[in-house]
Amino acid sequence: MSQHKELEKKLIKNWVIYPGFDLELVATGLNLPVNIAFVPSPKKDSKSPLFYMTELYGQVKAVTQEGTVHTYAKGLLNYKPTPEIPGHGESGLTGICVDPPTGDVFLSMLYEEKGQMKGKVVRTSSEDGLKMDSMKVVIDDIPSTTRAHQIQAVTIGFDRKLYVNVADGGEWKKAQDDQDLRGKVLRMEKDGSIPWDNPNPDSTVYAKGFRNPFGASWRQSDGCLYIAGNGPDVDDRLAKVEPLKNYGWPATMRKNSFFWWHYTQAPTALDFMQKGQFPPQFNDHLFVALFGEAYAEGPGVKGKKIVKLQLNEDPTAVKSYDDFVVYRGKAAASPCGLAFGPDGLYFTDLHGEDVNGEKTGGNVYRVKPNKEALEEMKGHSDQYGEIWSKP
Repeated sequence: MSQHKELEKKLIKNWVIYPGFDLELVATGLNLPVNIAFVPSPKKDSKSPLFYMTELYGQVKAVTQEGTVHTYAKGLLNYKPTPEIPGHGESGLTGICVDPPTGDVFLSMLYEEKGQMKGKVVRTSSEDGLKMDSMKVVIDDIPSTTRAHQIQAVTIGFDRKLYVNVADGGEWKKAQDDQDLRGKVLRMEKDGSIPWDNPNPDSTVYAKGFRNPFGASWRQSDGCLYIAGNGPDVDDRLAKVEPLKNYGWPATMRKNSFFWWHYTQAPTALDFMQKGQFPPQFNDHLFVALFGEAYAEGPGVKGKKIVKLQLNEDPTAVKSYDDFVVYRGKAAASPCGLAFGPDGLYFTDLHGEDVNGEKTGGNVYRVKPNKEALEEMKGHSDQYGEIWSKP
């Protein structure tokens, strides 16, 4: 058995998976892997990138279709993070998305200027997709903090605009200040300019009233943006983001939310199953990573799992809620980033495990239907759909 397979076997024992699915180790030995972004139309070349991931303290990794890990960019932070949790060690380089037409990679991060922490989004390009060749600023000068409430997810909508989640920077009231970008979801052109059809044609602000909207994902069935937001002591939430809406913070985390956890779970990334990676009965289900308590070891009372939600069309209600992946090991491992790729659901484990005294660092895993489930679906096109009934 190869060294990778031996390590994979040890690590996978620490996770409990939803029936009908298997877990695979994709990459290991990473340094705080945060979020994942897939190449929308990957090349047929096995050495070309399949997905990118941010590492919190200033690196971006590219993972090829054959599983090789490359350092796409490093040294992106102009300050040196220190590991205090809660505090300085919680922030850095987080959000990432890939531009479909060009393959350019958008990143969100903190930077220091004259002793003040600020947030920015940059656009990077690469000739081969494996190493960054150039970088330019899209938007910057957003006041921030190193205490986690920073600039977060970046996504490209169905309208081809760039959407940016910005936390309140620890200044709660700024989430309601229309002249301030903190506590908002922003909408802009890919060069940072303001689209003519924004709610306010003089502002990038799309919606307001957010505390710490870590994750973001687009739902094909309604064409809308969904976010996962972290609450204070109560009421982490999920919300459908619409223009001009006020999502309540700091008065409440429940306003215009369709689901919340009264007992906080620290939701991070989220994504919809909408391109046939799982059997059709999971179509349009929402998967959310619940990180839990930072550096908490062992099974979590809070978080340390991925949950699956079935929504109605509005959504005004959740039809079902299930644990999908649950950590049962002894380390500080916990899901953080999450995204559907062409062949399954991928997630990052920020901290990783200590296997036989050897630190592996953070990991990336893939969840996919197992052979038994696929065999059961063969010949049942009426129930499961044609794509899942072929031999």
